[in-house]
Amino acid sequence: MADYDIIIKGGTVVDGTRTPRYVGDIAIKDGRIAQIGGLKGKTAERVLDAAGRIVAPGFVDLHTHYDAQIFWDPYCTLSGWHGVTSVALGNCGFGFAPSRVEDRDRAMLGMTRNEAIPYDAMKAGMPWDWVTFPEFIDSLTRTPKGVNCLTYVPLTPLYAWVMGWEEAKKRRPTEAELEEMCRLIHEAMDAGACGWSAQVLGPKSIQRDYDGTPMVTDLLSEHEILTFAKVLADRDEGFIELAYQETGEEGRPLAEATKQFFEKVAAVAKRPILYQAVAPNAVHPEMHRERIKWLESCAERGLRVYGQGVTRRGGFEMTFVDWNLFDDTEAWREVTLGTRDERKAKMQDPEMRRRLKEEWDSGVRPTTVVARSVGSLIVQARNAKVDIGAEAEFPNLPAPVEVGDASYFLIKTRDGYKLLSRVCPHQGGTVREIGPSFICRTHGYRYDKDGGKCLNAPELRMKSYVVNVKDGRLIALLPDAKTANSSLAGQTVQQIADAQGKHVIDALLDMVVEDDLETEFYAPTQGRDTAQFTTELVDSNVVVAGVSDGGAHVKFLTAGIYPTDLLTWLVRDEKTVSLEDAHYKLSYLPAHLGGFKDRGAIREQAPADIVVYDLDKLEVLPSEVAEDLPGGEWRRIQKSKGYDWILVNGQITFENGEPTGALPGKFLHNGRG
Repeated sequence: MADYDIIIKGGTVVDGTRTPRYVGDIAIKDGRIAQIGGLKGKTAERVLDAAGRIVAPGFVDLHTHYDAQIFWDPYCTLSGWHGVTSVALGNCGFGFAPSRVEDRDRAMLGMTRNEAIPYDAMKAGMPWDWVTFPEFIDSLTRTPKGVNCLTYVPLTPLYAWVMGWEEAKKRRPTEAELEEMCRLIHEAMDAGACGWSAQVLGPKSIQRDYDGTPMVTDLLSEHEILTFAKVLADRDEGFIELAYQETGEEGRPLAEATKQFFEKVAAVAKRPILYQAVAPNAVHPEMHRERIKWLESCAERGLRVYGQGVTRRGGFEMTFVDWNLFDDTEAWREVTLGTRDERKAKMQDPEMRRRLKEEWDSGVRPTTVVARSVGSLIVQARNAKVDIGAEAEFPNLPAPVEVGDASYFLIKTRDGYKLLSRVCPHQGGTVREIGPSFICRTHGYRYDKDGGKCLNAPELRMKSYVVNVKDGRLIALLPDAKTANSSLAGQTVQQIADAQGKHVIDALLDMVVEDDLETEFYAPTQGRDTAQFTTELVDSNVVVAGVSDGGAHVKFLTAGIYPTDLLTWLVRDEKTVSLEDAHYKLSYLPAHLGGFKDRGAIREQAPADIVVYDLDKLEVLPSEVAEDLPGGEWRRIQKSKGYDWILVNGQITFENGEPTGALPGKFLHNGRG
């Protein structure tokens, strides 16, 4: 009988605590690190040859919205692909418990705009086998997982439970109602929650409810927040994740009142407060520098206020079909609400355009996310409009359609006509219509005719494209190399407007309406790809790496790549951050600040959450679209390359980038497990 389950042999150990790296062996037994070194002559069921590899603690992702996705994606990808072994759920005050049965749809609608999680995916993918928060924790505990998780108590569901969704937006709670919400927090923490979270951005919030109104928590008063903070002081345990009021965008300093209030919350709670968020800014570097200086001054005064750092390079790949982060101006908020046809009508309405241009010309612009606002959006691709024939020519559907060198099936769904690509999304091959199904004979995969869902692997679908009806003819919107590489591709909206002699608003909306909102843009951030400024964040002991927003904004954000990006960019290529510092910021510090007990470091008797990777071969793979969400929904993803093994609780969950099927993840009650 072997001495151990696994021995990781000969790797360069970077243990997460900033201890200098060393070459050594690690033995794992019963899910824990049984021994480090001194293993000569010892045996194991499996030996992992880690020579030339880095062996480090699994990454801890403090800012995610996997509250829904964890039920259908046990590895919480993108995070799971990039070495994350533990995640925090329930961020920003948004979640699904407690929730009465009749409020479930409303709770899901509440996540569709502010966190841009598709409703159909939530509807199809969530078990909803809970009502109370303890029952939600029970559901998380029994759900098979490939990562560990803990959860904050999000405040929005508490207000909805005690006051009702609409009433909570009309008035402030009574003292009796506040007392009941405090009781619910106690109840949830007794069951294993690790604290509470809230987004309190005021009436001008950029992350809004499905109908464009502020979220319930955006309207919280100081008294309410301090009342909830006292719950943690009374318990002497727990953590708070809080986004609050003026964020100081576009070069403005963080408001003094905001700083003072965070300090007041920390003093009342006597527990750690995670401030949202510290983002490097090359355009206005004084913004992140003054935040770091403030947070460091809090630490010097014994106030436990810490920053969650935005450390990923890159911006957003987006279309106006799904984009929702221009909600900080009234006119843009209105024009992006409604169905696709309603939004297009607003974009063409002269009065609406007048309002948008008036806002722009007066300096009121949606700038919180995108530098220099909509003028800096870069055109990536436009869809070619292909007339595939008169609607009357297709009385029997599905029908085969040839466009150029590509083959499709024309179908009609509840959302209108669509073209399904006949290229098998699994491994290539041609999909044919055979009897009641579409079938790829090459590999034996079958697809239904209603939407191209794979009957062998229901999370996948045949790739689909929109078809509009115009004057009785079917106009398909298809990617076309000539269109994507036209003179407009690579240009900013401002450059296009200047060339066309148009106002920037007219240039943008003309293009977007013409493309049925499908124009693909790249929205750059404010210089987050400058190594110097992101390094300034990572260098601070009061800022953790991260903010993946995992599970949210799925159609235009892939921030879950941040661990791999930091290691390849700042450690390997730029050499501005040491391996020791990087792993401290990716594992130990977020585990400590986020309430994960015994995680984030390689040490004897700690749970064996470990990544083994080749730094020279580590890579973030290109962005792609994956139609792998429940309900036929899709998302943007970026996988990784270079991780030989990822272990959670002593079991290998990923090997050479592929999931093993092992699901050893645990729900960590109060951070323990």
